[in-house]
Amino acid sequence: MGATSISSELVIAHPAAILDTKDKDKPKEAPKAEPEIQMNGELLLNHAILQSQRKPLEVPTVVSGEEFFTMDMQKVCCPHEISEHIARVFYANRCQIEKAIKSSLDAQGNWSMVPAEERLAIWRKAASIIESDLMELKVHLILSLGKTESDASNDVCRLLNSLRSNSDYLEHLSQLRFDITGEVNVFPSFYLRPLDGFVAAMSSFESVALSAGLALSPVLMGNTVLWNPALEVASASYLVYKAFRKAGLPKGVLNFVPSNDRLFVDTITDSIHFAGVNYHGTAEGYRHIHKLVGDKMKRYICFPRLAAECQGTNFHFVHSSAKLDAVCSATMDAAFNFAGQYSTSLSRLFVPSSLWPELKERLCHAIAELKVGNPTAKDTKMGPVVNHLAFERLEKLINRTKLTHTLEILCGGNCDRSVGNFITPILAVAQDPLDPLLSEPIGGPILPVFVYADDALTDALQLLAHQSKYALSGSIFASRDEIISHCLKHLRMSASNLYINERCTGHPDGIPPFGGNRLSGTNDKSGSAYFLMRWSSPMLVEETLDTPMAVPLSIEKRT
Repeated sequence: MGATSISSELVIAHPAAILDTKDKDKPKEAPKAEPEIQMNGELLLNHAILQSQRKPLEVPTVVSGEEFFTMDMQKVCCPHEISEHIARVFYANRCQIEKAIKSSLDAQGNWSMVPAEERLAIWRKAASIIESDLMELKVHLILSLGKTESDASNDVCRLLNSLRSNSDYLEHLSQLRFDITGEVNVFPSFYLRPLDGFVAAMSSFESVALSAGLALSPVLMGNTVLWNPALEVASASYLVYKAFRKAGLPKGVLNFVPSNDRLFVDTITDSIHFAGVNYHGTAEGYRHIHKLVGDKMKRYICFPRLAAECQGTNFHFVHSSAKLDAVCSATMDAAFNFAGQYSTSLSRLFVPSSLWPELKERLCHAIAELKVGNPTAKDTKMGPVVNHLAFERLEKLINRTKLTHTLEILCGGNCDRSVGNFITPILAVAQDPLDPLLSEPIGGPILPVFVYADDALTDALQLLAHQSKYALSGSIFASRDEIISHCLKHLRMSASNLYINERCTGHPDGIPPFGGNRLSGTNDKSGSAYFLMRWSSPMLVEETLDTPMAVPLSIEKRT
């Protein structure tokens, strides 16, 4: 006995089975190049960087395959050399956004009926296209975001892993069945339809893997999407978009619509067919979307799904039994990779007083040795912050820190925008545990430290647990199992991705299920099969037969 399958849609069994992906969950690491190959790769990268600097990429609005080079052109400046620009992005106006909505609705019917195996083929072909021409994508991550070559490589690796893992999840889901126990003449089918309307995807500048994932996950589940990437990641996102069109994604299924955020949100939420938004950005921006949708709720034909991942005040909590080598290495990586601008970057370090003197010396030495500069240089370990707005915000925060008597800057803190948006990493000690530096997102290379008494472990955990309204990621460093269990008990609601003896940013090119609670987001665990389910509207069909031996008819045969 079993359910009839529909080739154009997915069939799923018990929800618990979604997690049974075995080796498909494991992240793939970037392959290690041989020295000669690595040197050739460096030469090719340097050549590609020079070519891109000479001829900036033009990034249009694309609706139903038609390119629009609008009057609203935004230059993407190289953050390490603000006199140069890497791309020109042509923003969509209200008319073009509305045209993209219509295009999405027109394409929805056909795309929703495309068989899962055909969607899988497009995804895997697109991944191969991207992998065959990594250099241009890496160049745009380096020049438009200020990422080092290592950070850019990890971003591309995460993108490819995400595309392939989501393909694996879809393949797994499409093979599952649903049965009703004890009913011999009832044949149920559980169909994963797309949402009833269009979906919008809005990303921050943080990562092309994240930007693409926001747009492509709903598309994979049969939805049609308007993709609005942040300005700084628009050129890299456009390269991914072109790869998918080349791989066979039909016109109108994914419309590329860079635009002013407020205009974009106002326009999409005006449509009665608005079905959802997949958002990554600030909590303030998500609140704005929530308010608009709430005010306009009566006009929609369905309740829109609002998925979000926002900032975090991510922590490392260090116990006296921790190994300092691991703590120091993980802390430097988590706090200062990509200039501390990941949503998962470390922004709070809790250290016991017994370990602090030695750890302070190690961190200050590591920061002094950290090469900050042009991300195209081989020996650069940290590049600039992404744009002038980030620079000005962080400069104000640093100046406030210098003037606050309960904060002591131990090292770093120089801000220089004469050439690029450069800020040297800062290590600061906070005497007041309620200081905003410990409770609000930072989004830059600033690491505040709170030193707690060894005999006040539980008090320190309670303080950390309730210190912030954000709860994205965190790490516990300890070598005793009972201490780890004690910490987990107190911090279980303080982070939705919690690591043991590992940096709070997780594996550099991995794809763990990710999301935050509290003001850090709706915790939909992107990078998992559950996240794909978020963009599905399931339908249960039960067919009761006259006799147990009769054969059920599929919907295709009936129609």
